[in-house]
Amino acid sequence: MSEDSINGIYDTLKQCALISKSAGGIGLAVSCIRATGSYIAGTNGTSNGLVPMLRVYNNTARYVDQGGNKVRIRAKDVEGV
Repeated sequence: MSEDSINGIYDTLKQCALISKSAGGIGLAVSCIRATGSYIAGTNGTSNGLVPMLRVYNNTARYVDQGGNKVRIRAKDVEGV
């Protein structure tokens, strides 16, 4: 993931969807994503954290379907996924 921004998150999501379409494997480094409750200066709000973002990625991978050849995303070390 290039950056913790709407553009960074959704650019990466698009790349993952295109890879998934061909049943490719995906691994992401998500350490740049802000923790739940972190301040977001651009919106004067707070971050929802990693888990909601991972759900979007999981749902996108399931939507693209991957021809049924891949197992669904599992993140046992992240609560709520």
